[in-house]
Amino acid sequence: MNKRSVIITTCFTFLLMSLSSFAQNHIGKWKVISEVNEWQGEKFDSHKALLTQRPCAAKILYIIGTDETYRLDASQSNCDEKYKNIQEKLYSESVWSVSGNIITIGHKKAPSVGQKYKFTISGDKMVWIGTEGQGTITYQKI
Repeated sequence: MNKRSVIITTCFTFLLMSLSSFAQNHIGKWKVISEVNEWQGEKFDSHKALLTQRPCAAKILYIIGTDETYRLDASQSNCDEKYKNIQEKLYSESVWSVSGNIITIGHKKAPSVGQKYKFTISGDKMVWIGTEGQGTITYQKI
């Protein structure tokens, strides 16, 4: 193998490894730290508003699994049982898929139908920007 082939092979291998690790960076446990929405031209943080009514929601986790599941875990949140059960049930059959920098959160029975977000990851933060006006959700990795 000549020097040029070695350089090309090395660059290609590095590129594949980089793409593979980017695709998996979203896997793990996350908590929402903000959810900015807009209504009648005004921006507001709906997560901050939720925390004024239910401070326990700050401890709710969102788990993005390697098995393409997307679950809410409120078990350690200290929220009341009724609230925890309702929230966990809402996410009990959610699934995700990624294409490039677009993540789709759907339902197990219709995985390709759902909310689509452009996402970026920087350090321990992941930002989702809704592709259809759903706002911007910022997560912090746990």
